[in-house]
Amino acid sequence: MDYFSRAQEQRDLRIKEIRLFLNNIIPQLQASNQQFSLEIGCGHGHWLTSLAEKEPFQYFIGIDLITKRIQKAVTKSQKRNLLNISFLKADAIEFISAINDDMKLRNIYIMFPDPWPKARHHKRRLVKSEFLKLLIPKTLPHTKLYFRTDHLNYFEESKNLICESAEWIHSNDHWPDASTSFFQQLLPNYYSLTAKRE
Repeated sequence: MDYFSRAQEQRDLRIKEIRLFLNNIIPQLQASNQQFSLEIGCGHGHWLTSLAEKEPFQYFIGIDLITKRIQKAVTKSQKRNLLNISFLKADAIEFISAINDDMKLRNIYIMFPDPWPKARHHKRRLVKSEFLKLLIPKTLPHTKLYFRTDHLNYFEESKNLICESAEWIHSNDHWPDASTSFFQQLLPNYYSLTAKRE
């Protein structure tokens, strides 16, 4: 088996595991009409756990690529006995691709993603036109996308992509929770953007 075949096989396995995870939380999702909010790059889960405490009738999922972060996030939610939140180690594109057809994203939160500051690496940024299009079948009209970064170029690029999109519009909605994330506490300046699906 060549490299690309192995990589595809591993990706298919990860997506299968994500679908199993989603199927396992269907009972909890029933109370929120099969809708949930997703934080991409949830870190240690501090911010999302705070939001889940304040919104007990919504369901939240946090994903991150670092195992230790997910473990700490799970511990936080368990200490608070929260039943409306789950965490999973997963890639954002793979997770979104794996969402079942009968599930929909209520809100998406992206806080301080890797800005890939070098021009030759900009293609690795998460918020791209392809990403915005991928979200469409997984979302509802008026689903909101919250984006925050400390990198001005990334912020401006993302804002331009929203303005150019046929499916998303810039909105003036307030940030949903004033509590800070671990990364935000380390940063003197940041920029916030909210978009809404048409």
